[in-house]
Amino acid sequence: MNWFVTIGGIAYNFVIIIVCSIYIFMKRRRERNHEEDFLFGGKKMGWFACAASLALATLGGGHINGLSAQSWVSGVASNFFCLGAGFFFIIVCRYTGVWYRRMGCSSVADLFGKMFHPALIPIIAGFGVGHSWMVLCVEVQGMGAVISSMTGIPNLVGGLIGAAIGLLYIIIAGIEEVGLVNAVNAVLMYVFGIILLIFIGYNSFIGGWQPINDNLLLQNPELIHAMGNPVILRTYVIGAFVATALGMVFVQGDVQAAAAVPNVKVLRKACIAAIPLNVMFGVIIISLGLASRSLVNMNMLDAANGADGVVKLILTYMPNWLQIGVIGMFLSAMLSTFACMCLAVATMLNRNILNYFPAFKNMPAKKENALSRLWILVAGVSSAFAAVTIQTQTNAALTWGMAWFIPMFFVFVIGMKWKRSRVGTLATLIICWVFNMVLTFTPLAEKIGFDGNTYSVFMLVLSLVLGITFTALDKNAVPNYRQVYDAQRGKYDAIAGADTN
Repeated sequence: MNWFVTIGGIAYNFVIIIVCSIYIFMKRRRERNHEEDFLFGGKKMGWFACAASLALATLGGGHINGLSAQSWVSGVASNFFCLGAGFFFIIVCRYTGVWYRRMGCSSVADLFGKMFHPALIPIIAGFGVGHSWMVLCVEVQGMGAVISSMTGIPNLVGGLIGAAIGLLYIIIAGIEEVGLVNAVNAVLMYVFGIILLIFIGYNSFIGGWQPINDNLLLQNPELIHAMGNPVILRTYVIGAFVATALGMVFVQGDVQAAAAVPNVKVLRKACIAAIPLNVMFGVIIISLGLASRSLVNMNMLDAANGADGVVKLILTYMPNWLQIGVIGMFLSAMLSTFACMCLAVATMLNRNILNYFPAFKNMPAKKENALSRLWILVAGVSSAFAAVTIQTQTNAALTWGMAWFIPMFFVFVIGMKWKRSRVGTLATLIICWVFNMVLTFTPLAEKIGFDGNTYSVFMLVLSLVLGITFTALDKNAVPNYRQVYDAQRGKYDAIAGADTN
């Protein structure tokens, strides 16, 4: 147990959050007539803050606990989870996010409501709230596991501590706070991550990276092959890549920052930094996971799995100051996802669900900000208590969750490039979602030889076939949205701001 390092890692995040919040309040005091926009920050987010927010929103338990554990199973091939995230940033910053801004949308549900039919707004928003809450549970579970493994306290206590810091990450100043804290953490995460890899290379007790590599070549050669082996390729690589590349595109928490930038030009610029900020951090985590596996093989470390092994590697062989920095880095990655998902819950409840009730329609900013903080508190606290009873494999849970959004990607592309079928879109989404539940609760995938992390593959094929078929059969389909935009470009550009090409 190491309370000193745990407290140091928590203090690391606490100090960054408080300092950034003070800076924001001082900045606001200098600005006359400032009106707080909790959810979107007045759409003034800069390109690096946007890049950091996009990158860190998709980091978290899926990387810290998920990839470190997955590295023991699929090794270097786990990088396909990271590579898929890289494609996700290209799609969002260069395509879907551009339309998100052009159409002046406040949420993913709003985008589909404008493209197809307003009836889709509460359906997609309700679905999105449930998914965001699931991710919150996974992130709290991850923070609880890290804190508990270091101190011996129960997971619930560790999760509550993590959730409390996560709420502080966002509750003070909303998206402005998230953007600034993420920008600072994005830099520090790489500083400590690179230093950690260097320290392993020159650690006299470990002997550097050479014996780690030699041991893996001897005992687990499939773990250092780019594609793993046929089983890893079939059960993990393809599914993970498709899930992260296409499944995250319409996850509200992952794209919240896209609606907070002033124009499309800023969003496109953010893509340049978002890709390395996210992808290379995953590479660092996988490297640590493989190092811990090798040390276990050499009887130099006692660990039950990759996530446990990475924490024990740091606590056993690194100096205290680096331990604090790295544990703080791990917690900040999960905290950022926690904060963005809380913000997503507030956005969808306020803008897409409560908006149907007269008392909440077109709320003044002050009332919406108060409600946003309330929803964030409810979502954060409830997920902390639920997380300890929902024990999951982090990577599998998150890729399963992403698979639900893949049908939305394909009906969006069909509606943007070909034509829009309102009935066909709804039918495609419902059938795909029902089939995903069938795969979840029956052994169907295993019986036909597609067991493992293959939900996203099923969703890709089914949504593409159904989307094209239903749209072709619909005699009442309307022109694609690109035509609508071109015909009324001036109006849309006025809504979305300048530089929308």
